[in-house]
Amino acid sequence: MVLFIILYGFFKKVDVYDTFIEGVKESFSMILNLFPTFIAMILAVNLFTNSGVLNFILSLINPVLDIFNVPGEIFPLAIVRPISGSASLAYLNTIFAKFGPDSFIGLLGSVMQGCTDTTFYVISLYFGSIGIKKIRHSMFAALFADLCGIVASIIVVNMFWR
Repeated sequence: MVLFIILYGFFKKVDVYDTFIEGVKESFSMILNLFPTFIAMILAVNLFTNSGVLNFILSLINPVLDIFNVPGEIFPLAIVRPISGSASLAYLNTIFAKFGPDSFIGLLGSVMQGCTDTTFYVISLYFGSIGIKKIRHSMFAALFADLCGIVASIIVVNMFWR
């Protein structure tokens, strides 16, 4: 690919090196604009996951999850997934290690991981990179889509693997 770009620039008589340097210079300003957004997001994720709030919420919601035949161990994955993709993958790995990838909870976690997205990361990256500050409706729609993905994964896995 790099060789193709260099040859294409050579045939079009473009100074590839100077064009590359200009692109690098432009990327620094974009990185500086995104840096505060990433720091705030990382801080918020660490506060949420390390504060014990997740365990407290799980203790409150566990009776409701039992009614719908949903294992309580999957709830942290559903909560963390919109916040952090790497944290949700680490938690899914913990589920695999504890219950196995072919268990009901392992299958539910896999389907849930595929049905949802890292909403806060996506919105902070894309909206932050172009300077959009008013994200209320987009955030609501994205979190609603995550909720639909969570519910759909619970229904589908219960239908096919229970």
